[in-house]
Amino acid sequence: MNNKWIKLTLMVLVMLTAYSCSSDDDDDEDDEWTRSVDFDGLPRGAAAGFMIGDNAYLTTGYGANSNRYVDTWRFDNSTTTWQRQEDFPGPARNGATSFSVNGIGYVGLGTNGTVMYKDFYAYNPTTNTWSQIADFPGTARYGSVAFVVNGVAYVGAGQDIDQQDYNDFYRYDPNSNTWTQISSTPMKRAFAFTFVINNVAYLGGGTNNGAYVSTFYAFDGNTWTEKNPLSGRTDDYTYDLRRINPAVFVIGGYGYIAGGTMSSTLSSTWRYDPNNDYWIEHDAFTIGGATARAQAYGFSVDGIGYVTTGRSGSQSFDDTWKFIPQL
Repeated sequence: MNNKWIKLTLMVLVMLTAYSCSSDDDDDEDDEWTRSVDFDGLPRGAAAGFMIGDNAYLTTGYGANSNRYVDTWRFDNSTTTWQRQEDFPGPARNGATSFSVNGIGYVGLGTNGTVMYKDFYAYNPTTNTWSQIADFPGTARYGSVAFVVNGVAYVGAGQDIDQQDYNDFYRYDPNSNTWTQISSTPMKRAFAFTFVINNVAYLGGGTNNGAYVSTFYAFDGNTWTEKNPLSGRTDDYTYDLRRINPAVFVIGGYGYIAGGTMSSTLSSTWRYDPNNDYWIEHDAFTIGGATARAQAYGFSVDGIGYVTTGRSGSQSFDDTWKFIPQL
């Protein structure tokens, strides 16, 4: 009799264990974050990046012992590989600003730790060459943002060598190679994030005089419009998305931010719905085994978001993670 009970108990335990393992496997399949191919360059954070077609480009940044870099890499979406390109021609730096217009990538500003830069360079992927363009007309700085609305590039915000924050913005015309100052944002900020959805740019996060900023703005090329703040309370939950240097990408008409820093390194991922001016939380960046980080580069291709490189404290990373949203 006792032997029968022992056998029955063992059978139940085996069934429960099998069910548990099956459930774990199903959960893993539902994870929004999974690992992709590692970045082929040295680990780094605060790199500059831009998209041209379906390919992402990454250059500059800083890594171990605050070494700055000028190597440039292309993530080839068709082969899922990183390929070395022509080196960035300016001084090595981190915290540079970047954008792309009409199939040309642009990188400028940034710092080497002691010097702030205002130079800018254009990258032609067809010839794999760089050329210097007109200097940024504002104060030399790092931690600024850039975006493109209706085919026009805008650069602004950031912080200078005296830790002065800025809210000035400038429009760049590649045809005339000229910069024109436009209306400033209502609040100064550095190390903010930005993304563009349907030719409207959204600007949020960052710090102002060392305090984390909660204001969030939309810009249509003419007017800055304040949206719901990045911290507060909805009918569903209390939220706080204030942060600096998160990774950013856009998928299917939604903006996403992942990681960043607010007092400590973050791993949360949030989706912004521009139609309802509302944020929704997704799986944490760390769910698939990644390390929480800031200063990572984010981009998206074919409905998949990617986050690569980044830093947490003095630790730099060279891993790449992909995000497939479960809506």
